Amino acid sequence: MVGGSMTDVRTGACNARWWRLIASCVVMALAGCAVSPDGAPGKGAGAASGEQRLATPWLTLTGARFAQAADPGGTPSLRSGPLAYQRFISPSAVAALGNELYIVDAGAGAVFRFDLALSAMTPVKGVAAHTSTQLFVASDFSLYALDVQNRRVLQFARSGQLLATFGDNVNLARPVDVVVDEARGLVLVADGVFNQIVAFHPLGRASHVIHLRGDERNRVLSIAALAVGADALYVSDPACRCIARVARDGAVLDTFGHHAIGQPGPLAVDRYGRVFVVDRFDRSLKVFARGRLVAAVTAASLGLLQLSDLWIYDGWLVIADAAGARVELMRLAPPAEGK
Repeated sequence: MVGGSMTDVRTGACNARWWRLIASCVVMALAGCAVSPDGAPGKGAGAASGEQRLATPWLTLTGARFAQAADPGGTPSLRSGPLAYQRFISPSAVAALGNELYIVDAGAGAVFRFDLALSAMTPVKGVAAHTSTQLFVASDFSLYALDVQNRRVLQFARSGQLLATFGDNVNLARPVDVVVDEARGLVLVADGVFNQIVAFHPLGRASHVIHLRGDERNRVLSIAALAVGADALYVSDPACRCIARVARDGAVLDTFGHHAIGQPGPLAVDRYGRVFVVDRFDRSLKVFARGRLVAAVTAASLGLLQLSDLWIYDGWLVIADAAGARVELMRLAPPAEGK
């Protein structure tokens, strides 16, 4: 689906060698540049249950130089005054695209736009940051932020300008996640009370309600998170301890993971159709391909304390670790042949 300071993974200290290395990676548009603290290619972590290594650590972000303001294009302004280093307190959600990361720091009560090239961040004004706040970045770099308390979604331009508000007092009782189905031009908001999806036109008007229709075995009992795949929508269902694959019209095509997931949470789908799901029960990341479990990686094996949220874009995996007060960027390995 897709800031601060780039920090040394072991010490948290920023140094000139890091800046040169990061700059060269950004010039290559993050295309396969995985580095370790000593500047060598990353050795990687998190082997996937005896199979090939799932992801290679690239950067650990613990904070950034903080700019109070951004320029008209939304880039953190380095001329806005002294840039003090600000550490994350409890980063609970992430979204990313290109060189930009958006981070919900529930501990700081703020959403930050993190510029990888500048290693600086600026606040996104107008967004109330809570542990329930979820983000989505569309291909035009507009940001969609879930405002649970007011039962709505706010869309911001890269410059920070509020573009649209999406709300439906009748059908949207408790929004739990937001995604953009760009192929159909719809903003999709999952509701955790009615267990349905409300679709909006880009200008903010409610389009229609997508009722999730299944059979006795394949049905959605609850919604914790939502993701868009090339073939279907994917729903985390804690009540059935499974993932549901749902057609665009709401028909539940199938469910999987019943005996592999204890408490499914955030999820994402990569370019290969693999479904990555956070299992909150055992603090692990589980990966499914065509409904079959192909990898299971614990948070500890990834060097993390908590898997609070995840985001996948262009072969990169971004994980928010609220308990560890950091955000991890990892390079995903492609699936093994035949997987």
